[in-house]
Amino acid sequence: MAKIKITHPRRRAILGIIAVVLIVIFTNWLMRSTSAGSYAIDLTEDKRYTLTKGTESILKELSSPVIIRYYATRDSKTMPQQVRNYMRIVDDMLERYEKISDGMIRVEHLDPKPDTDAEDSASLDGINGQRINDENLFFGLSLSCLNQQSSIPTLDPAGETMLEYDLSSAIANVSTFDKPKLGLMTTLPMTGAPAQQPGQRPAPPWIIYRLLDQLYDLQYVSASPDKLDPIKMPVLLMIHPADLSTQTEFVIDQYVMNGGIVIACLDPFALTAPGGNPMMRGMGGVSKSSTLPTLLGAWGVGFDSTSVVADGKYATDVGGNQRLNSHLTLNKDALTSGDEIITKGFEHLYFALPGAFTIKSGGGISKETLIRTSKQVVMTAGTSALRPDPGLFARKNPTGKHYALVMRLKGKFNSAFPEGDPSKEKETTDQPKLSDKNNQSKPLKQGIKDSVVYLIADADFLYDNACFRQLGQGYAPINNNSALLQNIIDQSIGSRHLIGSRSRAATSRPFTVIQEMETNHQIDIREEVKTAEEKIQTIVSELQNLQTQKNQGNALVLSREQEQKISELQSQLVNLRRDMRDKQKGLQSRKDQLYSKITWLTVAVIPLVIALTGFAVWIYRRRTTRAV
Repeated sequence: MAKIKITHPRRRAILGIIAVVLIVIFTNWLMRSTSAGSYAIDLTEDKRYTLTKGTESILKELSSPVIIRYYATRDSKTMPQQVRNYMRIVDDMLERYEKISDGMIRVEHLDPKPDTDAEDSASLDGINGQRINDENLFFGLSLSCLNQQSSIPTLDPAGETMLEYDLSSAIANVSTFDKPKLGLMTTLPMTGAPAQQPGQRPAPPWIIYRLLDQLYDLQYVSASPDKLDPIKMPVLLMIHPADLSTQTEFVIDQYVMNGGIVIACLDPFALTAPGGNPMMRGMGGVSKSSTLPTLLGAWGVGFDSTSVVADGKYATDVGGNQRLNSHLTLNKDALTSGDEIITKGFEHLYFALPGAFTIKSGGGISKETLIRTSKQVVMTAGTSALRPDPGLFARKNPTGKHYALVMRLKGKFNSAFPEGDPSKEKETTDQPKLSDKNNQSKPLKQGIKDSVVYLIADADFLYDNACFRQLGQGYAPINNNSALLQNIIDQSIGSRHLIGSRSRAATSRPFTVIQEMETNHQIDIREEVKTAEEKIQTIVSELQNLQTQKNQGNALVLSREQEQKISELQSQLVNLRRDMRDKQKGLQSRKDQLYSKITWLTVAVIPLVIALTGFAVWIYRRRTTRAV
């Protein structure tokens, strides 16, 4: 009888381990040497690691090759590990750009070592190295297409969410030879301001102004233009157009009816308005309020230029249990549509002391709200909204309705000046008739082309501190503020392909549950607080009267009943104040329960899932073993 050869369990285990190692090595080699290695599964909620359709469209529409010179110091031991990790991300991104572009994107990898041609090339391309431990380290990109050139001097790991937008924007910039024209009318110091005192540095241009200047042919428009031509300037951007005359509104009216597109950032209380600065708009400075009273009324839109929005849900937490009710930190709930291309993907917007638009009848055009407040809104004066006001919603009833923060008006607009140019007197019957040539230049009373007007109820949202943070030599957005304006402009005249990647710039998500809970609590206890405050005031008044009687002459001695009354009133006062504190403690208890729930979910859920998975695997293996 033949003997059965039995393999020793230890030897079998060793052979199994060797087999697993060989399989891993072979799989790795196979993935790296074939196209299978370029595929990945993006499990993030908003597909953050998948190139947007807009980027793919930009790359497929390229008519001339774009050369990307990729400068990276790879062999230095002093290069921070965080930057090394980010290099791999950039490598992968550029590789995907090359594959999608079908050869129209060419990446040249350069390592600028000291005293080499690569280092000289980096200097010529504007890629400046960072000095670390006496070494000049490079990590940047230079892009060129025919005779146009652009660069990203420093790739900062902190700006990872901006990587796709920066690349796509730079490619679109160098491959586009005619920049669209964009008119800019503003009373804010967006282009910079001179030094206030000798020895001080002048204020630099706003970052959003520099961005627009790179992408568009900016044309400055005065506050009193004679005429606006939609053919020469298809879009007019108005940022805090304060103190506009009726004549200027008439010029804008005719511009819109001829097909011009207007983007108006109005503000009832502009924090960035240089009021009192004689360098701006004369000795009187610039008004903090801006509106278009005649045009808005004709378009069927209401706007209170004297009041700002205080929103209990979107109030900004400034620490120390303090909230700024009129500094709105908006999340996805403020968007009226998740499919709107302008706001798609937005997660965080910040408006400082904004106004509110209301939709009225009339105008003969369609009116859409893109971003809105919650229903927990109180309208208040701008001066009183500068500081935290914890009792605002306990004193005033919310209006209970939404207000528009960003609107879009579309259609053929009717003139807000049916009587014609307000600067000219009406012709009398005894005056000679106008010639045919003059008749052709008569003001329009109805639009001859479809047009679009965007209304934004804030102007401060574009200021540097409101939407950007400094990153070494560059900057990165901290929210979707700048993306909102750029998306609207791109939707009007620019490259719509950039909208999707730009919306990914900000990753922070405002947490409004606590703010909403606090506001609801103030609303719930409003009547009780009012009653308690009235009782406290009555008790304090009675105590003051009794104390006054006691102090009127030495002869007066309070009776036992009066002394007992004082004691009772003091006891009531203590109890009322204790009840008020208990109500506040009730709110804190609810907040603590929410924090505990979040902590429990964060700490316990993942280990529990792993444990259950392991238990399921154990049961499966046990059943399989029994079956064998």
